[in-house]
Amino acid sequence: MDKQYPVYTLKNECNDCYKCIRDCHIKAIRIQSGSASVINDKCIACGHCVQVCPAGAKRVRSDIDVVKALFLTGKKVYVSLAPSWSGVYDISKEKMIAVLKKLGFTGVSETAIGAQEVSIETAKMLNSADKGLFISSACPVIDDYVRLYKSEFAKCITPIASPALTHCGFLKKTLGDDIKIVFIGPCIAKKNEADRNPELMDAALTFDELNY
Repeated sequence: MDKQYPVYTLKNECNDCYKCIRDCHIKAIRIQSGSASVINDKCIACGHCVQVCPAGAKRVRSDIDVVKALFLTGKKVYVSLAPSWSGVYDISKEKMIAVLKKLGFTGVSETAIGAQEVSIETAKMLNSADKGLFISSACPVIDDYVRLYKSEFAKCITPIASPALTHCGFLKKTLGDDIKIVFIGPCIAKKNEADRNPELMDAALTFDELNY
């Protein structure tokens, strides 16, 4: 069975108000079987429909059970933590690490390490490249938007993995290929990155899921 897309409709809660359809800038929602359903192949997982749905029928897939299953494998499970955590939680770095370890994670590392490596590689590329348009590969929402809706610019996306995936690769190279890695941050679309790159990122949780 295919994994559920990161954004979906809870059909029993949908009031057929069409607000999500009207507000979706890329028209990735349609009426199907009596409710407003996300068109997975067109959706970029920006989460706008989740915000505007007055009935709370648009939901973000929870991967909490996936992470719990990772703990049961007996493997070491590490966190790639988005640096934006400090703007969400009013606690010290030490406290944040302690909380995550209490939940069952073996260790915590900031995704910013990957961002630093991406910045270095991007600078090298730009210094040796001809003048032109370059689109950062850091954001999966922008990447999908360009590839799906502005395909003429797809060749301009930098051929460098996102900071999150780069960080996951760094952790596996440093700590061993057999570890499990969970990204935690604010972005829904990181779930797409995890789904598409299971060899690097085993799961992605939003801060809302962490709060659950």
